[in-house]
Amino acid sequence: MSDKQNFEFNNVSFDYHLIKQDRKTITATVYPNLELLVKVPLHAAPEGIESFLQRKLRWILKQKKYFAQFKPEQQKQYISGETFRYRGRSYKLLLHSNYEYERVSLQHGVINIFMSAEKSSVTARELLNGWYSKSAERVFFERVQECYKLFNYSLPVPEVIIRKMNKRWGSYSRGQNTIRLNGKLIQSATRFIDYVIIHELCHIQVEKHNREFYALLEKKLPNWQQLKTELELYLLGV
Repeated sequence: MSDKQNFEFNNVSFDYHLIKQDRKTITATVYPNLELLVKVPLHAAPEGIESFLQRKLRWILKQKKYFAQFKPEQQKQYISGETFRYRGRSYKLLLHSNYEYERVSLQHGVINIFMSAEKSSVTARELLNGWYSKSAERVFFERVQECYKLFNYSLPVPEVIIRKMNKRWGSYSRGQNTIRLNGKLIQSATRFIDYVIIHELCHIQVEKHNREFYALLEKKLPNWQQLKTELELYLLGV
């Protein structure tokens, strides 16, 4: 997991997330929610990181100022022209009225919602959420089947259950051999869905988040720390 640090220099102070990984250089990324992610080599010295941040300070503050000018994303109105995420990409929404069959279709970079009556944001929301749910059932099932190949378990592949979760991406139940996944994950890219699934599959072997668990996760997914941090800081804004 990322290690939260604090930086202070010339009356400037801010927190940042530090990730150590097998790399040669130090990089910094400012996300739209103003969070700063710093990636460093495994054996980077604290003074080297501090020096890097001092050199990049003007750029970091400029990036934070740029993102700060934008208002937080407003609650969706489910009207034509809004954008919605699906599988790691953003798509424009387009509503259509007076069609015989109500349905949702993703075509040419646009999420089209066809309604039987006049355009309605309430109907659009119901149809889109239903489309997300059906897509999640299909995609999550496929990804669990694929990720399970990384393990040599004798148990059957866990059943996938999709739930609305406010503070968790997923969970594993030993008694029922089920994996519960946050439905919002369908909005994220496959690599993030796989990270959550592999994390939960590791719990089949190790129940608690201890040293043994993270060693297993590291073995199955060496870049899990970066995926976890990016998922939390950027994709879903949690």
